[in-house]
Amino acid sequence: MTQSALLSFFIDCWLFFCEVSAMTYKHSGEDTDESSSTHYYITTAIDYPNGAPHIGHALEKVVADVVARYHRLCGHDTFFSMGIDENSLHVLLKANEKGVEPHLWINTMDETFRRVYQTLDISYDYWIRTTEERHQRASQEMFRRAVAKGDIYKDIYSGWYCPNCNNFYTTEELVGGRCPNHPSLSPEWLHEENYFFALSKYSERLLEHIESHPEFIVPATRKAEVVSLIQQGLRDFSVSRRVRPGTENWGIPIPDDPQHVIYVWFDALTNYLTAVGFPDDEQKFQRYWPADAHVIGKDITRFHCLYWPAMLLSADLPLPKQIPVHGFMSIENQRISKTLGNVIDPVALVEKVGVDAVRYYLTRNFSFASDGDFSRAGLLRFYNDELGNDLGNLLNRVVSMIKRYRQGTVPTAGRPGIPELELQNMASVTLQKAQTALENWEIGQTLSTIWSFVRRVNQYIEHSEPWKLAKQTGEEQHLDTVLYSAAEATRILAILLAPYIPGSSQRIYEQLGLPAFQAGAWEQATTWGSIPFSQVVAGPLLFPRLDPEVAVAL
Repeated sequence: MTQSALLSFFIDCWLFFCEVSAMTYKHSGEDTDESSSTHYYITTAIDYPNGAPHIGHALEKVVADVVARYHRLCGHDTFFSMGIDENSLHVLLKANEKGVEPHLWINTMDETFRRVYQTLDISYDYWIRTTEERHQRASQEMFRRAVAKGDIYKDIYSGWYCPNCNNFYTTEELVGGRCPNHPSLSPEWLHEENYFFALSKYSERLLEHIESHPEFIVPATRKAEVVSLIQQGLRDFSVSRRVRPGTENWGIPIPDDPQHVIYVWFDALTNYLTAVGFPDDEQKFQRYWPADAHVIGKDITRFHCLYWPAMLLSADLPLPKQIPVHGFMSIENQRISKTLGNVIDPVALVEKVGVDAVRYYLTRNFSFASDGDFSRAGLLRFYNDELGNDLGNLLNRVVSMIKRYRQGTVPTAGRPGIPELELQNMASVTLQKAQTALENWEIGQTLSTIWSFVRRVNQYIEHSEPWKLAKQTGEEQHLDTVLYSAAEATRILAILLAPYIPGSSQRIYEQLGLPAFQAGAWEQATTWGSIPFSQVVAGPLLFPRLDPEVAVAL
């Protein structure tokens, strides 16, 4: 066998190996429950509008948006709900403190929150305000169902109440006489007749559900915490607040008892039902409920993993499929605090570095298993090193070389060699690993996997040396293959990165001369060679280099 024939035989064997490897990864992806789902409903916690949102608020919303965008790219009928929780007492207190009429205050805050999340390119489908009439109907319907089930009764509540987290505490749960979640606040002592919900009645059913559905609460550490709370013994909780003489009736009235309003958490949790039509739009409700994911922070697990499932069981409604719980974010290793003066405005941040840079940095090292930290130096480093040098320069090199060597026309590839087959195989493996990681809520790990491919494409160009091939007679087809392979790998990267940096991903497609990718692109357009090229279109740098002085000004 000649050396040429031997090389050809080896390439054929390698190609067969790549195809088998890709099929193996594809099969593992098809075994997940999510791939068979046609509907996907995801929510975030709704925010208290007692002040403008900061970078800590942005983290949860960006993470949820990444997952929502991924499911749309998979072709799923995706519904993403967010909003604000206006019925909290401390929203009223804040309006009074500012000397602003309460409804004017919440309307102003509503505009502020929407502007921030629109600036962050959050693609929510529904924005709920808990002062809406339809939400009042939903909350009162949940209350009536609990009454009909025998789960609501009247009793005297005596204990501490924190208006900022809207939680009731025993003396033992306070830290130095202060709220454990708001150390600057001293809770208010309450002694009044309230309506109570019989949470203790559902202890065994909740424990059974959590144990039989290990995916219900993730990560596992949060599940263990919730199980421990059940084993310690659940207490019935107050679901009303008496309207005090001389104060505004702020909140949703208890059905048939206007002297009480519904406890804010009882009505706030109901927002997940309101958003998908409960109780008026049965068709929409059946389409999206139960929710696939409630994305929340670790400080509200008790409400979402105990109160909420019990309320749903009481109302004879299905429980959500999963509750992913994330940790807190600090800034420069300090707790985010207005007192410390370390609150970062997401809008101002986006104005300085761009929305995709902010989204990328928030998610790059994110893990549901731990707390995170925001560092100005870290943002600058990841921007310049990864977004600028790795990704931005890759696109610029690909487009520039195709314009220089092929007058802007993406050439047809010749027979692939071993480097091209390795690149194709890595594209397939990266796709499947990214899909598995995203469906397991490994948000940062997904980006790490994708970025290994970004670096591999850059290495491929360096090793192939197209600038030398362009000067060598007889290497025209080889050069075509290299240029096409680099362009195709960059195209696939654009889709994989679209949930994280949607605007930049679209600009990558535009510079490659391709129309905007549509819903379902993750399934339909990530196979090597699945989309035909034509002419590249040179554009501005995706991520122009930032000077160190920018970090100081953030």
